Amino acid sequence: MSKYLISFGDSDKYEVDFPGTLDQFKNSDTIKGMKEKVEGFLKDKFPMGNFEDIVPLHIEEADGGNYEKFDMAKISDLLKNLATQIGVEKITDKLNLNAPFDKL
Repeated sequence: MSKYLISFGDSDKYEVDFPGTLDQFKNSDTIKGMKEKVEGFLKDKFPMGNFEDIVPLHIEEADGGNYEKFDMAKISDLLKNLATQIGVEKITDKLNLNAPFDKL
């Protein structure tokens, strides 16, 4: 059983056990289901947004650190974190547009 780390954008990293290679994990139903859940939540909360640039999915092999195991109970914490990341990004974009030198 291999261990992999997943995170979205600047979220916490979570450890996932998977009986296969990194490429198999990236293309697994586990990852597809997780991405669908996250994308569905974000589209409901922010209907006009494109979030792959702000909260991209990162997958890597575990480095032996002490990470929380990912399970569906943690998805609500992850989704709250992603909503915060997107809110901060939107506020930052708005502030940058109102900057005194934004037209230079």
